Amino acid sequence: MESVEELGRDMAGLIAEMAGRYAREDGDRGPALMPLGGVGRQEGERVVDLDAPLLGHATREIRDLLKRGDPFGLHIRDVQRAVHLDRGGCLALLAATVDAGYLTAPEDLNEVQHCYNCRTDDCEYHDYRTWTLTPAGRTLAHASGRRPSTRKNADALVAKVVKAAQAVNADPDATLWWVKEIRAVGPYAEPGQESLLHVDLAVDLRPRLDDPAEQRKAEQRLRDAARDRGERERVWDTVGYGHWRTRLALAGRSKVVRMFHPAREVEGRLLFGEERDLTVSAVATVPYQRPAEAPLKDCSWCGRQVQAARVAQRGAPLASSPIGLCEQCLSLGWADDLQYQGSAEVWPWGAVRELRAALPEEPFHSSGCALCGREDAVKQPWWPSDHRDGSGGNEPIVFRLCDVCPGLLELVDAPGRDGWWCARHEHACMVGMRALLRRRAGVEEVTPSARKARKLPRLTALHRDVLAQVDEHGALSALDLARAPGSQNHQDHRWWQVRLAHLFDHRLIAVVHEGGEEARELVRATSDLERDLASQLAALYTPGPVWDGERVLEPAPPEGWAELRGQADQEAAHLDREALQRRAEHPVPEAPRGRWG
Repeated sequence: MESVEELGRDMAGLIAEMAGRYAREDGDRGPALMPLGGVGRQEGERVVDLDAPLLGHATREIRDLLKRGDPFGLHIRDVQRAVHLDRGGCLALLAATVDAGYLTAPEDLNEVQHCYNCRTDDCEYHDYRTWTLTPAGRTLAHASGRRPSTRKNADALVAKVVKAAQAVNADPDATLWWVKEIRAVGPYAEPGQESLLHVDLAVDLRPRLDDPAEQRKAEQRLRDAARDRGERERVWDTVGYGHWRTRLALAGRSKVVRMFHPAREVEGRLLFGEERDLTVSAVATVPYQRPAEAPLKDCSWCGRQVQAARVAQRGAPLASSPIGLCEQCLSLGWADDLQYQGSAEVWPWGAVRELRAALPEEPFHSSGCALCGREDAVKQPWWPSDHRDGSGGNEPIVFRLCDVCPGLLELVDAPGRDGWWCARHEHACMVGMRALLRRRAGVEEVTPSARKARKLPRLTALHRDVLAQVDEHGALSALDLARAPGSQNHQDHRWWQVRLAHLFDHRLIAVVHEGGEEARELVRATSDLERDLASQLAALYTPGPVWDGERVLEPAPPEGWAELRGQADQEAAHLDREALQRRAEHPVPEAPRGRWG
């Protein structure tokens, strides 16, 4: 059997062999080449017209039905709840789906099923026979309704890839790979093809070093350096970390641009070519070993002399970080933007409850804060906020804490705090903890990269129809929509909750707060005045605790904010009452359902 080194030296031949062995037979017009990197069959994405008829239903319904059966299969109950047909209709639909090659019928389909619960034959309620998905069924279950792109947009994408290839070749040591050439293949290589689902490119990548063993060592050093900077672990491609970084630099995670390894001669149109040979001779080095991770001997937060794992802000070097946290303090201050050595998962609940019970009896420090030892601490009662909705233990816990540690222990200063207050208090305390740790260690804060604003989801005709139903009936819930006559072609109430979430994102609906427990899940339409007042309030002031650079405090609202808040609450209460009254006068119709409705 060939060694790993021998396979690495002949990677092009290995990929060529795999490309020939696993050539696609699904009729897709993409190139029969291996995806660049060899991770998954990138060219296997299926795009369908979700509104086209299929088996007597819309393709969207069949796709969503098959998605329910992946990976455990479908029961007849799943079909009845999805398409709202009677038992005979569901069996007929399943039979048609089996004939179409999307499902495999159970072997005992034609046998009499005796139910030992109700002592009858062919019991509908306890029919557990399972229809399993075929490969074609799984492909359709995860099919996309993405619309084709135009050649003009495709040319713009290719221009970006070519520009990125020039940048990669300008500094090949950054990723340890360089681009030899890029050619157009597939439908994009055909000049008359205007509608393009994908832009297929054959990309010839070459390693920076001529020795495969030294190339792998260099890539491992590159990967460990990225890990030290806080780059999250993920699945690299089959060639290596630097190869994956090069692919990412060329096309990112685009679903339109697909890159393939030229396993054989490709005659497509040349888009980019590098005349220089950027592969250099490698200097022999000693076998590579990952740098040892040396833990610290004391905790930077509680100050105890116990083994502590190094922590750092993402983007800062971890191996040389002077900040270390013990197991308990690491659990208390765990957050997404904190990188650390050791386990990939930290569960704070156990540490929080353990410390809350032990600190009043055995504080870590004889003076100052019982947890961190800061001098600015006051002994007073604290209330738990375990569920982050203000509800916790009714009995207060009396001990000495600073202004930062209560939020780490999920404590509040007064009973019955609202959930939004508890969440903001905990976040402010975590921000303060990390700021104090950096200040004590003399470490500068790393400015995070600016995140792109999340695009609002597109409102379709279905969303506008839902909004019209909310206006008509005043207030309704996702369960009302699932029971309505018009929902028989859609999913259950969870499917409708996602549709309502789109309207929430656009601030077109709001939760009904008036009316007590029975109106807990009802939503109503918002007004222009309500949306305008909400925008003014958000721009003027956000209530709740914040870290001001020195301590956690809750700033007083500016002048006029209380009056504006009162107007918003008054408008919301008025709309709630109107919505409930309209709901009583125009109840939501409910379609008759069978046993499984």
